[in-house]
Amino acid sequence: MRVNLSDLLKQDRVEKFESDPDQIKNEIDNANTKLRSAKNVLGIKEWGLAYVSAYNAMLHAGRALMFSKGYKTKGSDHHATVVLFVQAVFSAKFSSDNDVLDSFDKARKLRHEFTYDNADLVSPIQAKNLVENAEAFVNKVKEILKMKLA
Repeated sequence: MRVNLSDLLKQDRVEKFESDPDQIKNEIDNANTKLRSAKNVLGIKEWGLAYVSAYNAMLHAGRALMFSKGYKTKGSDHHATVVLFVQAVFSAKFSSDNDVLDSFDKARKLRHEFTYDNADLVSPIQAKNLVENAEAFVNKVKEILKMKLA
């Protein structure tokens, strides 16, 4: 079951704030940098690092979407909140790319497990798939934000 923006506000997970266009641009720049890193690290077969970099590219792009609507995370569970916000507010924009949007939440969960519990958890296929999905996600976010980035 997906939440909506009202739910996130009631749960005190997000708050309104005055976003600055430079913040949005910085998040997109960070997303591009992390995506480049993910691709480079794939080349040296560091699957876990590629996966984490790809996820971080998605996280920065998701934050750019939040900022574009004048919201930021509040409280704990920032990563989960970014995913929930993107699902709640932008799912229609990703309707043709549902797998890409779903991979964001799956990546968040696996990244957490990889980082804190099991360093050998990520397979080459998982890493390659997430890098591809991260690239599609970041490109879609840039498309959505096109007017704000111009």
